[in-house]
Amino acid sequence: MKLAVFLICSGVGYLLGHYLPDPWAAYVSILVSYHLFLGWLLITADHEAGFSFPILSTVVTHLACLALLIGLAMGQRYVPFLGLVRIFVPGLAPFECNWLFSGGRKKKDASEAPLGAQIAAAGTAPSVAAAPATPEPEYTFDDHDEWQRYLCQPNRPFRKAGLPIGDEFKLWHAARARGSATASGNQNRG
Repeated sequence: MKLAVFLICSGVGYLLGHYLPDPWAAYVSILVSYHLFLGWLLITADHEAGFSFPILSTVVTHLACLALLIGLAMGQRYVPFLGLVRIFVPGLAPFECNWLFSGGRKKKDASEAPLGAQIAAAGTAPSVAAAPATPEPEYTFDDHDEWQRYLCQPNRPFRKAGLPIGDEFKLWHAARARGSATASGNQNRG
């Protein structure tokens, strides 16, 4: 599907560039085809569309990518081979989509179970309790220091084969929060 949309966007850009006067042809061709494909990628992405950087940094980086593309278009006057670049320019849009507009989060599927349920179903961590369905506790500086110490341990209790480090952190952090909640409950009783 991506290939078909890529070809359509390239074709639209090429046609616009073909019917415009010479100085504008390459620029409009590149900008239209690139932004059409980038927009389609953002709409159909498997991650939530959001800025990976602060908005000003994202805008400046996007403009820098466009400046590179326009620079290549300007170079076709001296190197005719660069005229082919405008056809393949939308091929850079997936890179920018993942780099600048991913927001760092995957879209959640309705069928996706909580992390603890997935691990328990897979049988990779039978000794680890399922992660609570409540919102995750706040991550503090003390938690960060403890996490760093935990990573230095040779035998980490939450480390399992095939388990990403992010999921290991979630399990460790949930267990730490349960432990501190239990400790504070015991202090209140005594």
